[in-house]
Amino acid sequence: MYLEFFSATDGDTPEVVRAGNLVFVGGLYAGDGATDVKAEAGAIFERLKALLAQAGATLADVVKHNIYFSSSPDDLSIAHFMAELDEVRSTYFTYPGPTTTEINCGLDRAVARLMIDAWAVIGAEREVLDPPAHWRWPKPSPFVHGWKVGNMLFLGGQRALDRDGRLLGLGDIEIQTDEAFRNLDTMLKAGGGDRRNLMRQNTYFRFFGEGRAVTDYWEKMTAVRRRYMSVPSAAGAGLRIESLSLADELIQVEGIGVLGDEKQRLQPAGHWDWSIPGNQFTQGWKIGRLAFIGGQISADARARAVGHDMETQSRNVFNFIRRTLAEAGLDETHVAKLYIYYHAEGSWADIAAEREVIARVQREFYPSPGPVVTALRVAGFAFEDLLIEIEALAVTRD
Repeated sequence: MYLEFFSATDGDTPEVVRAGNLVFVGGLYAGDGATDVKAEAGAIFERLKALLAQAGATLADVVKHNIYFSSSPDDLSIAHFMAELDEVRSTYFTYPGPTTTEINCGLDRAVARLMIDAWAVIGAEREVLDPPAHWRWPKPSPFVHGWKVGNMLFLGGQRALDRDGRLLGLGDIEIQTDEAFRNLDTMLKAGGGDRRNLMRQNTYFRFFGEGRAVTDYWEKMTAVRRRYMSVPSAAGAGLRIESLSLADELIQVEGIGVLGDEKQRLQPAGHWDWSIPGNQFTQGWKIGRLAFIGGQISADARARAVGHDMETQSRNVFNFIRRTLAEAGLDETHVAKLYIYYHAEGSWADIAAEREVIARVQREFYPSPGPVVTALRVAGFAFEDLLIEIEALAVTRD
């Protein structure tokens, strides 16, 4: 089987999928016995280490890991959380470690404070990407800005920081967007590519307005982003989150690039579209054995939400993924990983019910064992009234 599935439990849902030398790790939680951030982090990293071993990999093969955490969005709370997390993860990674992106968001479990997912590459030639005069973290870190592994570029969260880790453009989304995307451009060039090689680009931004203000804010931010986008652009997702690892940060952007010019743009006719006419944004790319399906939403050709409930929107999104895969001659059996971003509020019972709706619809499209999944709750999306957005990563059989 060209996709190999691994799990630390006896359940049907895989936690790791290996495709050749690529290893996709879904969102991992600690067990029920974890009592604080350090305990959760230790349990997750031990689980990650064991799962990687099942797939024939080690922590040294991890090139990218994302931290999804739940904390009060003030400076003191976030700083305390990150200090406890860093104390633990610095015992599992030494420089040069993987890239890192840290997102304060909603999790699936009431008692959880932390979820981690990762990408690993086994046995490939690799190079640290560390451009001179690039921004730095506020304190010493074992993590790196990026890795070049074979023809792939794994780029961690790019931020509006200076060389001393100080935030630039306080309170100004346009300045912070410009700084973050300029840094992303620098990373692509350090890897021997440029923005045309960027296949997956995810933007995390902080905004708590409502109604039309949501789209207005996204368009203001995107007017800056477009100065740094190729034509046509990378695929990806735009997600509103609670905060980032500095309370005053408004935006971070991360990406995965693939070097080479032989690629296929996946842009089904009659698909949903964005609110900016003639935008040249992209639904997906196929390059080599990989297909990157950008965040799919339940919308019409003017970016207006279609469906008022989670079941309708989820089914529409999975159908849009299917149509985008089909452009590349692929289907759900080729999908190794899903990123599911959803908006749900209310009691934990309400949240669990919404999550089960998504899982039930997912099973209609992806029978067991299915892909690995990283699922998180976000504050919202680029456009009003959306409830869910999903990315897919697929691997061809040839």
